[in-house]
Amino acid sequence: MFILPKTTFRDKVAANPSITETQLLNSGNVHSEPAAENDVTIVGGGIHGLIYSIHARKAHPEANLRISLFEKAPRPQWKYLLRFFGLHNGLAFFFLDRENPDEYKAFCTNGPPPFLAPGYQLHRSMSELVFTVFAQRLGVNVWHGHAADIQRTILSGEGDTVPIIRQSDKTEAVVAKSPLVIDGTGRFRQYASKAGRIKRFEKFNTDAFFGYFEAINEDAIQEELEGFEGGHTSHICFPEGWMYLIRLISWHESPMENLLDMIHYVFDHAEMGTPHDEMPSTEELCKMFGCKIKYIWSIGYACRDDTAYPADLASYGSSEGERRFNFITQKYKKLGDVMRHFAHLPDYHGPGTSWYIRKQLSYQSQVVSGPGWVTVGDGIGFTNPLLSPGINAGMASSTFAAELTPASLKTKTEEERAAVWKQYDDYCAGAVPSLNLMNQFLYLNFMHPLIGPRVGFMWTIVIGRDIPNYPLARTAFTLPLKKFPFHATRWLWGSQVDDWVKVAEYTNSKLMPLDLNEPVPQDIVDDVINFSDKVKAEALAAGKYQGFPFRYEGELRNHGPMLEYDEEKYASQDRFHSQCRDCRAWLACRGKSSAIGVKCTACGVVRPLEDCEIMWNVPPTDYELSKFAKISPNPMSVGTVLVDWLNAREMKCECKPIPVENRMTIPIENSMANLAM
Repeated sequence: MFILPKTTFRDKVAANPSITETQLLNSGNVHSEPAAENDVTIVGGGIHGLIYSIHARKAHPEANLRISLFEKAPRPQWKYLLRFFGLHNGLAFFFLDRENPDEYKAFCTNGPPPFLAPGYQLHRSMSELVFTVFAQRLGVNVWHGHAADIQRTILSGEGDTVPIIRQSDKTEAVVAKSPLVIDGTGRFRQYASKAGRIKRFEKFNTDAFFGYFEAINEDAIQEELEGFEGGHTSHICFPEGWMYLIRLISWHESPMENLLDMIHYVFDHAEMGTPHDEMPSTEELCKMFGCKIKYIWSIGYACRDDTAYPADLASYGSSEGERRFNFITQKYKKLGDVMRHFAHLPDYHGPGTSWYIRKQLSYQSQVVSGPGWVTVGDGIGFTNPLLSPGINAGMASSTFAAELTPASLKTKTEEERAAVWKQYDDYCAGAVPSLNLMNQFLYLNFMHPLIGPRVGFMWTIVIGRDIPNYPLARTAFTLPLKKFPFHATRWLWGSQVDDWVKVAEYTNSKLMPLDLNEPVPQDIVDDVINFSDKVKAEALAAGKYQGFPFRYEGELRNHGPMLEYDEEKYASQDRFHSQCRDCRAWLACRGKSSAIGVKCTACGVVRPLEDCEIMWNVPPTDYELSKFAKISPNPMSVGTVLVDWLNAREMKCECKPIPVENRMTIPIENSMANLAM
């Protein structure tokens, strides 16, 4: 299916060369000027404010909510999903041994098979731009270059809250009256901070410092870390914290008007239902719209705030972020070995953007709603970027708040309004401490290379995939939009599941009192692992966490079918992604969609079948294949192993053969469909 590319925004620039990027972005709104009255006013145009607006409009079209979002920045602050973002398919962890500089233990989870839910690695600026366009297409007015005057805002429980909005480049104020203001200002908590102070957690906090890099030789990294793949988000863990290495597609050098035309073009195809493999590749889109991409890496550290640094760090760089980064890199040999394959990109996003540092990452807002306002996203609290709880818990809060909004707007009194938001308040009050427990638990696992893969990360991944009563895996990732908040608010990586909490609290009690700078005594290592194994054995004996359709053997590195740990026997893993031989982009293995192979979503080259098919290092059992047949979009997305199994089954049953390409999958029953809010 072909749609003629439009030049809407490029035409605007051609007609008015002096038009600013802010004016260009705002020209995509339904209204030409901010409305005087709205049902909802959102302050903050980051990802969570945008997610709130999208869910409110898309999940509740019958409410026809009038929503205006105001963002003080003139544009997203840093400049069909795989074409916008790089592949993110799985998590890899390498646990360094402080006593043996070249030694490490590995743990890797491949992520869900691509026929269920391939993942994407979001780059902040592009994700905010894509979500801005999506929100505007749904009727949300997104105004960049407009800042809220928090001090003059009049908050009211009588349905007439008046946030004062100032255009960033003008003096006059825009008065945006509405019954509800959504505080989407993230860690700045512009409205939440007026209602209460933040809470800091006991024990340790964490600091992050990072920058952007270009790979000198990506293939050489695998020589430093066995099993390293750019399609994973990779974590190198050491006693004080962890390093992350994330491969990104950057659109930073593309003109705004070209990007806007391209994004609308892709959304037009999505609305028409264009098959995935008929879409132009990223490279083809760049040629069509005059855009430019660059593969870059976001690399940084998130370390405990009780990490010991030299009194004088001046020799390690010119800024605090650079100095801390270089000190940690030089402290551990393996980190230095990895970093020699990267070159730093100074000031990549403009002056002063060479190095970033964020201190005291963990906090909680003690008040998240009040008369006329609710805060979402990082405004409710934050713990650490490890396992991305910010986007996960933040997205839960944003969509949950959006789900409650229609009921809130129908209330007549402050008591009724408070009753609606109490369940939201309760969720936020419990979610952030649970995520902080998870964060401290996993950080303590870094203190010894065996505890991480055998205890903390094994439990978190396994239970995160198969939470009792709320496992995404068992519904084939087919949640109705309105049910997503109900599921997401009960997920939290399993950090509120009894077995997980039991192991986390026991581990913390043993490791928290220890000196961070000293090796963990072997008897404590054995004690923690034995306790974890005992709880695991009891859980599996009770029929919990069976893992389907995620097989433990092949899915989790060094773990067998009953989660037994054996580095030699279970070293191989299923392969869910591979690199394009032409452009070296990492792509999900989705089977063939034509007689010759699959088109690379990055460069457009048709790839041979052997590069596109899932490699099952342990052949699926008949039971697994029977389930895969029900939930996969087509048999070839699982691979020839399923095609052969179906053919053999038909022959054995003497059934009339059905051509593989014409088979319709059996829809899996959605166990979430009958759950009530």
